[in-house]
Formats: sequence, C-alpha cells, structure tokens
Amino acid sequence: MRLVLFDIDGTLLREGIAPKIAFARALRETYATAGPVGTFRFAGMTDPECVTEIMREAGVADDLILQRREECLRRYVAYLEEEMPNHDGAHLYPGVRELLERLNKLDDVLVGLLTGNVLRGAQMKLRRWNLEPYFRFGAFGDDHENRAVLASIALQKAHALSGREFIGSDTTVIGDTPKDIACARAIGARAVAVATGLVSRAELAAAVPDVLLDSFENHEAALRAIFP
Repeated sequence: MRLVLFDIDGTLLREGIAPKIAFARALRETYATAGPVGTFRFAGMTDPECVTEIMREAGVADDLILQRREECLRRYVAYLEEEMPNHDGAHLYPGVRELLERLNKLDDVLVGLLTGNVLRGAQMKLRRWNLEPYFRFGAFGDDHENRAVLASIALQKAHALSGREFIGSDTTVIGDTPKDIACARAIGARAVAVATGLVSRAELAAAVPDVLLDSFENHEAALRAIFP
C-alpha cells in the first residue's frame, strides 16, 4: 500500500490574502503588535512556527510568545472564518480534484494530509472546495510545530487508521516548498514538488526533489510522479 501525503497551501489551492489578514489581526490582539507579518514568508512554515518567528522579529520574548501562542492561534482561526468570504483571490489549482479522485479510486493507496495548518484552519480551507472527503486523515500544525516531526506523526496516524505500519519507502510527500522536500527526506519518503505556489521552480529544483511538476493538470504525469 502507498501512503500519499499532500500539503495544502500552494499545493492544492491558493487561499489569497485572507489568512495573512487573519494572522495580523490575531497577532496584534494577542501581542499588541503584528510585527513584520506583511513581508514574512509563510511558505512551508507551520502556523505555530509563523507565530514564533514573526514575534521574534518583532522583539517579543520567547517565553511570552510560547505562553500566548495557543491563544493567538485560536484567534487566528476565528478571524480566518470571518475574513475568507471577504476577499477575492482564492482558487483551487487545475487538476487537483481530478488527481484526488483518481487516487481515491485505487485500493492500494491511503491519501492523507501533511500540512502546517492547524486543524481548524485546514478544515475551513478544504471545506470551501469540498476537498475534505478525499483525505482519510492528516498531520497538522497543532500536532507539532516542526514539519519534519509532523512527517513522523503522519506515519503513526496512518498506522493507527489502517493497521499497517508505514515506512518512508512506502510514502510520497507532495508539496510546493523546499521545506516539504526536507520533511520527506526526514522520513526517507519520496518527495514530489509542484511549482504552483510562491516558491520558484528554480528554488524547488535546487532542493532536489525526486520529481518536480509544473502542475497537476497532466494526471498521468502526476500519478507517475507519486509512484516510484
């Protein structure tokens, strides 16, 4: 059986400006500053990491960041729910739904999520496009702030769900940043990068994924990339 783990933002969909606005509101309300949120590079980061790094850059002490981080993330998902209907720019990437449908029809494939989003944020983003039914489980930013550790947690969750013990060689991790590639390497998994997000194709190529796709529009090429 093949375990296939997808990132969300930049890989499956683009949510537009709403998450950054929600983050700024939550940071400002929790820490009395939004710091450099406008220029911060979110790509590949977990939500808890984003809070920590943005507030460090704003000069907030680490102990205060950690003390209030869960509160900040609770505010973030509440504001995300408010902001999502108010902004244009969100879209599902071409070929995503068709690829997920094909994978879900295969008996020997288990499809899950490996995302830096906290669970509630991930659910809202997927629900907008009715993508939730395609994913049997997920490892999320509130499971751990370190993406490489999340990859191991995903293997454990897949085992708990299926009763089968998965290892890296059974697994394909799909994402749009060098951090996705690095977390695949952390568990010995196949790394498939897709250049649909904010990271350039050249930067992705420099991180040496097993396969680098321009998009999921060619379903046959995407399926070949997923399976070694």
